Amino acid sequence: MSNSVSTKTHSEDNRASDNYHPSYSFPSADIVLLSNDGVKFRVHSSILATASKFFHDMFGMPRSAAENPDDALPMGESSKVISTLLDIIYPHDADPFLPSVSFKFLRRLLTSAEKYDLARVNHYVRLLTKTEPFLSRPLEVYALACTFGWDEDTHKLSLQTLNVDLSSPAYVDVLKSMDSASLHKILQLRWEIKGEVLKVVQKFEDADISEMWGCGCSEAGDLVSTDDYEFFENFIRSELDKYPDGSSLRCQRFWYDGLERLWDIKCHQCDKPVLERRGVETAVISALDQIHFKYN
Repeated sequence: MSNSVSTKTHSEDNRASDNYHPSYSFPSADIVLLSNDGVKFRVHSSILATASKFFHDMFGMPRSAAENPDDALPMGESSKVISTLLDIIYPHDADPFLPSVSFKFLRRLLTSAEKYDLARVNHYVRLLTKTEPFLSRPLEVYALACTFGWDEDTHKLSLQTLNVDLSSPAYVDVLKSMDSASLHKILQLRWEIKGEVLKVVQKFEDADISEMWGCGCSEAGDLVSTDDYEFFENFIRSELDKYPDGSSLRCQRFWYDGLERLWDIKCHQCDKPVLERRGVETAVISALDQIHFKYN
């Protein structure tokens, strides 16, 4: 990555040997930052003050004439975090490079940006999460959005988390990072979708959907047992546990594989299927459409 000052002087090389970060040891700089792993950053107070009200106010305070400009200001952050903050706020010829795209690092980076009031860092990371690999990690981005004030993004992201397996050990740290309201929101969405679909299943058992019948004979309703209805409900429940957004219920294959027990029930009078597969499928998908319309 290119910096606005690319030519190293002899004095700068000396500073680099004194554990200064190689990209941030400008001879013209007037402030030294210190990471918690012992790396120093000689930077320009004017750039920090422009990017941050925290630094603007701090540098605006009267300073002693006896103050040594080489005295380092402890930042309480790792050198990796500090260098990334500086990469984002300093003028460069290329886009900033993130040394890590892990959830843990991004959360630490954004926490530090919030602590030092570096709004540009928050804005940059937010834009970055709208690209890969973050598009494939909606739960992590949702957690960051809820924590760092990306309110306009949280609703869309909550929908994108529907098919994330929340029981996976891979998401333990992400879920722990959320407050209870944020976690409840994504769980509530799953419960509502399942509840609306199961209302349709209950209507089947109550014989309250005309499209479900494949024949109009008087004995048809008696041929579908309570066990058949319970089997159907459990089958739907299990599928929604695996795919909470209900997307698999929209696939024709779902209505054929495993549900043959229902479609094979034949009327003793007309020998037609008692239950109309297409009618049952349409009613369930209609329920999904209604709740998706509600949330979108």
